[in-house]
Amino acid sequence: MIQPLSDVKMRVLISGHLPPPMGGIAAYYQSLLNSSLPKQVNLQFVLTSSQKRTLSKSGSFTFSNLISAIKDCGRFTKAMIKHRPQVTHIATAFGLSFVKHGVCIMIARLYGSRVLLHPHCSISALYTDRSRGWQWFFRQVIRMTHGVITLSREWNILTTIVPGCVVYYLPNATDLSAYRCIALERRAGTNHPSQLKALYLGYLGKAKGSFDLVDAAKEVAARNLPVVFDLVGDELAPGDIEKLKKQIDQSGLGNVVILHPFVIGPQKIDLFRTADIFVYPSHSEGMPMAVIEAMASGLPIIATRVGGLPDLVTDGINGILVDAGSIDQFVSAIQNLSDNPDLRFSMQMNSYQTAIDQFDIEKTVPQLVNIYNRALSGT
Repeated sequence: MIQPLSDVKMRVLISGHLPPPMGGIAAYYQSLLNSSLPKQVNLQFVLTSSQKRTLSKSGSFTFSNLISAIKDCGRFTKAMIKHRPQVTHIATAFGLSFVKHGVCIMIARLYGSRVLLHPHCSISALYTDRSRGWQWFFRQVIRMTHGVITLSREWNILTTIVPGCVVYYLPNATDLSAYRCIALERRAGTNHPSQLKALYLGYLGKAKGSFDLVDAAKEVAARNLPVVFDLVGDELAPGDIEKLKKQIDQSGLGNVVILHPFVIGPQKIDLFRTADIFVYPSHSEGMPMAVIEAMASGLPIIATRVGGLPDLVTDGINGILVDAGSIDQFVSAIQNLSDNPDLRFSMQMNSYQTAIDQFDIEKTVPQLVNIYNRALSGT
């Protein structure tokens, strides 16, 4: 019996990254594959990023990365031949990743698939802060797509950079079930700790504002504010951890700023549970998964006004936004939350509700399916 066309699931190929290592992109696609999406479309996933390479080395133009990129494109081509997708959803980032996935776009088009590109970084990392030559290349790649899925509203400028480009806004999301209970426990607590714990979780380095955070911690200590800082993660570039240790030691902050290695699973959950504030001082950002997880854990957020962070944090409602690199603003935000437990409690509840309403993976699956349908129909 021939199956009616209306009952045939759309064939979709997603290319991206899965853990290990566990970065934001890997977490997103792991959540997506574990969601209801595979029940709604005929889905195939293909890895186009090495699971053996640390994220700190991703995107750089090295010989080993070039060899890996060639293998990734070969694996992508085999998936195209086998699955023959109607829609191909390609995740990308900056540097060599974008070049590699530009090749994947050409391959997908060669096989007659509609192509959606999904950049998991800020537009400054991919375009505005780059050379004219790179900007020209970027525009050519975008013109080959049938649409771009964007994490944050800062990407709306893409329609002026590449006129006629179709932009689909889809914020990052993840499975928030493990974090809900933390927020509920927090709501039931007294919320008046004698010492606050400010948590940062992500990569550690200059671009992430880690050194700014240590400078802010020095001023916080000078004001005798009862706050300790837990900085958790791997280094962004070789030597960053040692530089941070040196800065902490020279500032006499050994009991104020504590460095921790990258953690996952129950250890990460425990860090969110024991924290009182989540801090994210990045200089350039897409839409960090760690901030979404912190919100779902019921934490007020102090973050910089860059990338997709203003899409997550509403100033004065579920957190405080500050200018990137502004130590004074960061310290003032810390003091404001330290001095006002009622404000912290209000922001905790608002963070939780915002995360559950907008950034749970199941809330975004229907939006993604709609994007696939629109790309396929050309609307």
